[in-house]
Amino acid sequence: MKWIRPLGNMIIPAVVFYIAYHTIGLIPAVILSLGYSMVSVIHTLVKKKGIKNSQIIGILGLTGSAVAVILSGNEKTYYIPSVFQNILFLIFTITLSVRHKSILHYLAKDFEISSLRRIPEKNMMCVNMVWLFYFALKIIVKIAGILYLDFNKLYWVVFLQGDPMMILMIIISIGMIRRQYARINDSV
Repeated sequence: MKWIRPLGNMIIPAVVFYIAYHTIGLIPAVILSLGYSMVSVIHTLVKKKGIKNSQIIGILGLTGSAVAVILSGNEKTYYIPSVFQNILFLIFTITLSVRHKSILHYLAKDFEISSLRRIPEKNMMCVNMVWLFYFALKIIVKIAGILYLDFNKLYWVVFLQGDPMMILMIIISIGMIRRQYARINDSV
């Protein structure tokens, strides 16, 4: 049950955007999606006295996309801020790796996975490498999509590579960690 709200914070703004985009246009879709996210953040602040990482990331991405679209008038510029956001995540992941910190601990914080908190971050560097690949792939796919795909196809590619793939990456990361700890326990 505690996973429903973070998943809703990730997926509902995208659904609101897509429906509004096809019914009333790009700029209203961006504004409605951003509005939903803002209401969600305010609700979380009032009820729980804190904002989730996924909400901050979503608000920043939507705000950047809204500014890009409104200033340029070109719908494909909607994705340019997320390319920069992914570059920042790539740099952030590299920085965490150099400091022997886990990107998974940061990203999965919203889901309150108690078993993950018990694993020392320094033991999760192999997982960071998978996340480095993921963020690099997102950058390459978005740039190629901006250059070669129409907005509708690019939207679905970016959506699938976003939250659904991030959830899959978390599951893969947990699987890698379990396998690593199973090997450690077998050798002891």
